[in-house]
Amino acid sequence: MNRFSARYNALTDDKGRVVLPAAFKKAMGVLAEEPLVIEKDVYKACLNIYPLKIWEQRLDMIERQLNPFNEDDDDLLADIYENFATVVMAPNGRINIPADFMEYAEIERDVVFVGKGQSITLWDEKKYRKVKEERRPLRDVYRERLSGNSEKRPS
Repeated sequence: MNRFSARYNALTDDKGRVVLPAAFKKAMGVLAEEPLVIEKDVYKACLNIYPLKIWEQRLDMIERQLNPFNEDDDDLLADIYENFATVVMAPNGRINIPADFMEYAEIERDVVFVGKGQSITLWDEKKYRKVKEERRPLRDVYRERLSGNSEKRPS
């Protein structure tokens, strides 16, 4: 699978269906034949979309870090499982976003798909524009995070 990149606009229909951009479907390769996982983003009012294989790797990593006999960890795990759904993509790339996920992300008709490496983020177009306007300039973040002086991500 190639990494997802770029931004694409799309429209949802009245039933919460949207067609995944062809470039993203192509990037999935054989993973496009498997279900997708849609997750409510923890930090922002948007949705994250993962090929099932990538999601399972992510979930395995999370579960290895949690102790099911610790109440806080158990609650966190319950919340994680509550906030994702598995969907099947139609041959034309159409996916059905569950109604409560549409409501969570405040998605109306116009949406934006944004590639983010191993996942795709789905935004309401107006919310996406607002979030982009409020972000720090990219060059400042590059300078701060990628200059070699910041903490490195875990591998």
